[in-house]
Amino acid sequence: MSELLENLNDVQRQAVLHRNGPAVVFAGAGSGKTRIITVRIAHLIETGVLPWEILAVTFTNKAAGEMRHRALALAPETKRSTITTFHSASARWLREFASELGYEPNFSIYDDQDVTRALKHILKQVIAKGDIPQLVGEMKNFLHFVKTAGVLVSEIDEFAAQNPTRVPTAGVQVYRLYQEFLAQSNAMDFNDLLLNVLLLLRTNERVKSILGNRYQYIMVDEFQDTNRTQFEIIQHLADRHRNLMVVGDDDQSIYSWRGATPSNIIDFDRTYPGATRIALEENYRCTGNIVAAASKLVANNKKRAAKTLFTNAPAGDPIEVHLEVDGEMEAYWIGEEIYSERQKFDYEDVAIFYRTNSQSRSLEEALLRRRIPYTIYGSLEFYERLEIKDILAYLRLFANPSDDVSFLRIYNVPTRGLGDKALETLQKYSSEQGVALWKGAEMTLADPKQKAAPKLRYLVDLLHAMRNEILANPINEAVKTVLEATEYPEYLKKKLPDQYADKMDNIQELAAGIIEFENKNPGTDLATWIETVSLVREDAKGKESKGVSMMTLHMAKGLEFPRVFIAGVEDGLLPHRNSIEDPAAIEEERRLLYVGITRAKKRVSLTLAKRRRNFNNEMAHPPSRFLLEIPSELMALSMKAQEALRPEEAPIQLSYVYDEVEEGDIEEGSNVFHPTYGRGTVQGFDVHLGARKAVVNFRDFGYRKIRPSQLQIRGSAD
Repeated sequence: MSELLENLNDVQRQAVLHRNGPAVVFAGAGSGKTRIITVRIAHLIETGVLPWEILAVTFTNKAAGEMRHRALALAPETKRSTITTFHSASARWLREFASELGYEPNFSIYDDQDVTRALKHILKQVIAKGDIPQLVGEMKNFLHFVKTAGVLVSEIDEFAAQNPTRVPTAGVQVYRLYQEFLAQSNAMDFNDLLLNVLLLLRTNERVKSILGNRYQYIMVDEFQDTNRTQFEIIQHLADRHRNLMVVGDDDQSIYSWRGATPSNIIDFDRTYPGATRIALEENYRCTGNIVAAASKLVANNKKRAAKTLFTNAPAGDPIEVHLEVDGEMEAYWIGEEIYSERQKFDYEDVAIFYRTNSQSRSLEEALLRRRIPYTIYGSLEFYERLEIKDILAYLRLFANPSDDVSFLRIYNVPTRGLGDKALETLQKYSSEQGVALWKGAEMTLADPKQKAAPKLRYLVDLLHAMRNEILANPINEAVKTVLEATEYPEYLKKKLPDQYADKMDNIQELAAGIIEFENKNPGTDLATWIETVSLVREDAKGKESKGVSMMTLHMAKGLEFPRVFIAGVEDGLLPHRNSIEDPAAIEEERRLLYVGITRAKKRVSLTLAKRRRNFNNEMAHPPSRFLLEIPSELMALSMKAQEALRPEEAPIQLSYVYDEVEEGDIEEGSNVFHPTYGRGTVQGFDVHLGARKAVVNFRDFGYRKIRPSQLQIRGSAD
């Protein structure tokens, strides 16, 4: 037996040894799905398949990088295999076949802000009156939906006729104009990278034949997250040889709002009758109680493939369920637990998950109070900052002079006296001539019939000079050239004097990143670096975590931590209030909790609160219905959680460390506790804006006026 197969269980070995024909592998949480893909790649090469005939695709650059690294460790030849993301693979194929679509190979890839600028420009032409920002949001959602559903612009009329409620006012017209705008700008958005590949595979037999013959064995990771466009691309590529293996877990499908279609994996054998079905059900990550609880929970979903996750690991701790008075106390309890367990779990081993970003504030305060370091994932990313977007717009324009969105961004940045009227004139002239804005500016200046803005010549000359210098020199000089030629630092200093130092540090970091990229890729050009940055930005997770990791449940997928807290396990939060009336959405919310629980290797706590603040009001959320789906023997409920969830099992309460109080229970002289300020003594009462407040002298914070309902009386056990 090959050494590659030695450390696999029987089911994993079956998946690796599968040779020809379609196969679907249902890989439960922690069952080693990445391992079987990488070992299968190495095994195929070991048994005679040429490395470059293998294609393996996944969703994020991080996942693709990990897959490449692990495959390379098994077989050096895998460096010649294509192991990448859907978007990176599509960008590569489109560079190769751009001319088949009427594009130049140096096309730009538009990000979210670029799309916003383009749609604003189009909507101002189409709709005379209306809230443009709101309309842009509606159109972005519509365009994302139709493109991930594989609806080409040539099919939009038929789609609109069959799905009138899915199409916003002027949606059909905007889709056409937007695609024309992109074509004229020699640009594509991220959805176009996939949709244009699908267009080629549907209509161009030569391209389909080339790509179909190039890849003899195709593997897709996280197949439950594919949308219709991605699945159809894979179908076309595997059409001739049908050597397609898809791996995933429908129980971890939590991205329907992105277009993910879990039925792609659930109904795979309907698309490919007779496909081999393999189920990886042994979990190697979690303790027995965690696996059992998660399995019982997700088994309540009706639309899922039949399977049962199990583990041979010890039972470990039960699932802890803790109920607190309010969100502040919930956060305080989590902070105290993390602090008290610091000898058992390093802070880097701990994660706090929550359903919505708004839940993070009280959690942050609780960690800060205990001086527990933490990292929040999902905040503003490096490449989304204003100064970085400005410099990137210049560089993208130099790589692709037809990029109108980049031209619009830098047109008057730094300020150079070019107003809206001059821009409208230029846009109208360029549109009439059927050329990009930069080319239109050049033609305007050369056309004696046109009255061009005097300062437009300065801009055109400046752009030419910068582009010539940047393209003639190594790319590590590009940022410096832009800064010096445009006097951008002076512009920043005037516009944002209090942020100037930080923003210049960011720009310096951008320049350092280019230098690092060039060192790793000698002889690279500007367009290659820009493409790499554009693709990486889509799934950037931020820097390595320092301290406790905090993130939404959606961001937790694919990660694992020894210790996990999931906050806000209440109806209205989890499941979210927007999902409660939709059975399919409830099933996805249940999968979301399943994902969160199975991130924990050793211990998991589910927390909830009786009430939460909403502006100046307090709202009561009942415990999540999902908690009732986990068997009692797998859980350890706090006293208050027992009262709320299993009142018939709750013991008689004899005493409290902290008692929930009614407003009248607090008197002058009462010793009290507050989740943020800690311990204190009530000195008296005051009325502020019609609300009665206790005046409390806190040990560490001095005097504060606090609503009595936010205080707790210190009990005798304190």
